[in-house]
Parts: sequence; structure tokens; C-alpha cells
Amino acid sequence: MQPQHRNTTPAPSPWWLPVSLECGQIWQYTLGPLTLYVQRLRTEWLLGYTRQHEPEERYQLHNHSIASLPELDNLQRFIFRDSPAAFCLMPTLLDRPVVVKTRTPLSIPPAEQAVFYISSPVVINLSLQQPTCSLVEIASQRLSDTWFGPSTLHGELCYADKTQARHNRAALLARPHRAVTAVTIENKANSMLVLDKLSIPVPYLAVYGLADGSLWTDPITLQHEGNHALTRFRIGKELPSGVTTAARLTAPRQHIEKHGLIRAFTEMFND
Repeated sequence: MQPQHRNTTPAPSPWWLPVSLECGQIWQYTLGPLTLYVQRLRTEWLLGYTRQHEPEERYQLHNHSIASLPELDNLQRFIFRDSPAAFCLMPTLLDRPVVVKTRTPLSIPPAEQAVFYISSPVVINLSLQQPTCSLVEIASQRLSDTWFGPSTLHGELCYADKTQARHNRAALLARPHRAVTAVTIENKANSMLVLDKLSIPVPYLAVYGLADGSLWTDPITLQHEGNHALTRFRIGKELPSGVTTAARLTAPRQHIEKHGLIRAFTEMFND
């Protein structure tokens, strides 16, 4: 085992701040299941990564200098006349909606509403600084594909994930590679709303980073008005307590049309 020169950042802490490297220095970043390796050379940067197949629930955030690069099948080289001295990791959301399956069904009576805190894995954008040069985007966690819609002709390709759909913000686990969305579900129908899946339209949401190292998105409200798969979708203007617009890290990938409708509830699924 190669000796390591550790300069570990205490957790929790923001991991999206720039890091400067000396020529030849190698840096290892672990964010949940993803571990990134970067090395600065005089005229190039090297980049590779590994990912755990079964991400752990506990908090994982480590970054430090190491003595040598491990064997990596996906190592990439980026060539410069003179290599920039600093890099930065920036979280953004996935490029498709995330269909989350709750571990237990959720029931909301008529005229009631509930707030759930649902997290989704972020994509890491690695860029060099001065001048800014984006090199690559790497998903922090690999999700499987799923089709969301009433038939193979109507719907959209999404990512599939599982969630506890936590009702209490204090019960959230500290996971640096996932951004939390506060989802308000309003049942405006005359019958009980029972669901075990919903689609979180993450491409339409911005990402916010807090001093404690946690990531949040714009809040959303889903209004259910009857026994159908369509619901009204609204991006909230009031961010959760402790989250401010000044903490915004990345903008949404897409912008939704005014009065847009999305497929958010999944009574039509028969998994």
C-alpha cells in the first residue's frame, strides 16, 4: 500500500470550493460512492474515478493528497500549454427526471397536504480555474433507467431511485453526494391519494450549497386534482429554512413552460 500524505478536510464542510495543486501533486476526492482522482502536471491534467456498486447510507466526504495514482481504466488526459493551478468540483442535477419509489406507500386524505424531503444524486462537474475550463461531468451515483408513462408511446425516459420520503427534516441523513428537494403534495381530490412512486423533475431545479456541506434544490409543489396521472407542478419561491438564494451554486438545466403539467403520480404502474 502506498503511503498517503493526508490533509483531510473535516466533515461536514463545503466540498465545492476551489483546490490548488502543485505541479505533480495528486488529489483524491471521495463523495459518497464516488471517488475522484486528479493530478496536475506541467502541461496536462489527469482525471479518473471509481464508484462503489452499493453506496453506503453513512456520510462519506474525504479529500486529501496521495502519493500515486491507482490503476484506473477510465483515466483521461487534458493537454494545455501551461496547466491551470486549481480545480473545482461543482454539483448539478441529473439531465432527466428521477422516479422515486417510496419504501412504504404514502396516503394523503382529501383537502390535506404534506411535505416530504426527497434526495437525488448529483452530477459532479469538474472544471479548472483561471480561466474556467469545464473538463467533464460524472454522476456521483449510477441509477438505472426507467420508463415513466401510461404506455410505451406516451411518457419519458427517467432515472429510477428509492427513497424514505422523510417527513421530518431533522431525520435527513448527511450525504454529500445527494441534493434534497422539499416536495409539497396537495390532495385537492375528493378521495384518498395513495402513491408509492412520483417523478421529481430535477432538470428544472437549481442547486444550493450550505456551509454545513449539505445540498438543496428549489422546493416544488405537486397538486393532485383527480384520479389521473397528471398533476400541476410549481417551483416554490420560498426556500427551506437556512437555504438562501445567495447559496445558489448551479442553475437549472432546463426551464419549464408557464402552467406546465408533468406526470408526477403513478397509479398506472403495475410493478
